[in-house]
Amino acid sequence: MLVFGAHKGLLSQPRHVIGGHLLSTTCAIIILSLLGKSVFSLVFALAFVLFLMALTETMHPPAAASALVAINNEVTWNFLLPIIFGALVVVFISTIYNNAFRARQYPTHWF
Repeated sequence: MLVFGAHKGLLSQPRHVIGGHLLSTTCAIIILSLLGKSVFSLVFALAFVLFLMALTETMHPPAAASALVAINNEVTWNFLLPIIFGALVVVFISTIYNNAFRARQYPTHWF
């Protein structure tokens, strides 16, 4: 929703969308393998990925949900591929859609 509705926003840019999902999902899978599925691991993963996204300047709120989904569903490393593919598809389609209009430009920057 962010890349279509708030396409000029910082959190909607490709670095944030792709980087945020990659970082969040990777961290969640690691946390899941170390701590297992529990309320603590869900809370810890959410806090940790929000901290890391802020630190790496890849903040993308929906990416935090990817971390919660990964832990809650006890996924394996195979889950990372569709997450990254999905993020790439969203950026690709948003680029085509937003640039079809003269008044819109997406992305405003890649990195």
